[in-house]
Amino acid sequence: MTRTRRQLLVAAAATPWLAGLAHAQDAPFSVETLTFRSRRKDIRAALYRPTEPNGAGVVFMHGAGGIGPPYLTLAERFAAEGFMAMVPAYYDAAADDGVRPEPMMDAWRTVGSNAVNWLIADGIDRRRTGIMGYSLGSYVAVDGALGNSRAAAAIGVAGGWDVYVPRPPRRRIPVLVIQSENDSHVSPESTRRWVDFLRRADVPVQHEVVRGAGHIYTPDQWLDVQRLASDFFRRTLL
Repeated sequence: MTRTRRQLLVAAAATPWLAGLAHAQDAPFSVETLTFRSRRKDIRAALYRPTEPNGAGVVFMHGAGGIGPPYLTLAERFAAEGFMAMVPAYYDAAADDGVRPEPMMDAWRTVGSNAVNWLIADGIDRRRTGIMGYSLGSYVAVDGALGNSRAAAAIGVAGGWDVYVPRPPRRRIPVLVIQSENDSHVSPESTRRWVDFLRRADVPVQHEVVRGAGHIYTPDQWLDVQRLASDFFRRTLL
């Protein structure tokens, strides 16, 4: 067993939210855990470095359940395509109390912005940095990217007005909103309202629907999401 492989297995055993790292040994990327600072808090993250980088980087913000295998698998797929992919544990900035007052949401958005800054400091051109999130993370990612962020593009998956009332955008970067056709947690009307709100504010929004999907995606539906996201990031970042 190699030293790197052993370190990843130890990290996976010690931190359940990184359990998906253990099967990455033969992938066309390397995987590491890291910690960066956000408002004087230590934020843990998984980082996927592609063997053949395309020069772009993506931050993925998890949903309300915390980091799980689908998100790490998504990051692996991005890395296999050449994107540097980071999955930060933004609950490290503030534990979710279910009420989610504005200071908590702002702390989470700041984690996303600082994760983007980390990629830029590591050598990714700011014009090639994107951020993406699912459910609660969709709002954290997109609303943060349209605020005080350096991200060049953003994606929200299975999110909408039901998650949180968006702020008036300060930036006009490209946004992709991916809606679940049969979502019973975040209503389709809520997602369309979010899209309309952003468009009225002159944000260039692409709106796509995953047919037959509920709020919780099957593995095949996650593949559909990743294809849509990859196509969008390739057009906007590369």
